[in-house]
Amino acid sequence: MTAEEMTNRYLQRLDKRLLAYGMSLNQTVADLERDYDSGCLNVTEAQWQDIIVLVESIIQANTRMIHEASESIYVDGEVSGSLLKLLKLASHFATLDFSEAPLIEQEAKA
Repeated sequence: MTAEEMTNRYLQRLDKRLLAYGMSLNQTVADLERDYDSGCLNVTEAQWQDIIVLVESIIQANTRMIHEASESIYVDGEVSGSLLKLLKLASHFATLDFSEAPLIEQEAKA
């Protein structure tokens, strides 16, 4: 297998993972909106602002801001349900490894 083929296979896998994370993020944000509209989401004003910052940070792939906003949400009040799901998803985005070396090495062994 050539280096180009290995890279293409890696990029296809990465695309699938990112698509799945993106779909999960969209669903989680929709769940948060639904919970808020129905009165089930009981968050402080500070948490609401941190949720907005967190979602923007995920979209911008700003790891530092993801961590800061996540910590602020926990500090400002109780966390459960769709908000907890968003925080778990944010931690996945903050730890995504975009380096190609490990997966290219796996492809070479396959």
